[in-house]
Amino acid sequence: MRPPEKVVFGHTVEGLLVTLDGHLEGPLRTRLKAVGLDLDQQLAPAYPRDQWHQMLLLGAQELFPHHSVAQAHWHLGQRFVTAYFATRIGRALQGVVKFLGPARTLERTARNMASGNNYLHVDVERLAATDYRLRVSEGGIHPEFIGALCHFGTLTTGVQGLTTVVEGREGPAATYRMRW
Repeated sequence: MRPPEKVVFGHTVEGLLVTLDGHLEGPLRTRLKAVGLDLDQQLAPAYPRDQWHQMLLLGAQELFPHHSVAQAHWHLGQRFVTAYFATRIGRALQGVVKFLGPARTLERTARNMASGNNYLHVDVERLAATDYRLRVSEGGIHPEFIGALCHFGTLTTGVQGLTTVVEGREGPAATYRMRW
């Protein structure tokens, strides 16, 4: 029996398109179509993981052409979180995470990340009251995007002094350290 194809769900791709709003005409539209995302068609229910990584790279290059690839992915992740929390569902979730606080929000990261794809596994390790290590099975080619999702998602709790670094990489996996 073959393992299921690793995919990102269509609503996650839709989130990227909201993030790229205002930049989806011209060259970016053509480049997205070349990697299989035709904006003249209805979004598919899911997209292959490698195709998603190509979409992220194109979006990062479009929005942040003068940054390194790593910095561009970090900034793209920040915009993705901002765009998400501007949606109706995002605003409702923002109220919940403020209530939960940073520690409980981080401890739910695995569940939150699983809603966007069928392959990402997150292990959250509490090292101290304000010190966490997250191991992500598929941090991607550029793990800064996932790091930014975790960082800026946690910032919505109102936490002060949060730092997030990519602590290590092993193949597609990445480890992040988050402290405040």
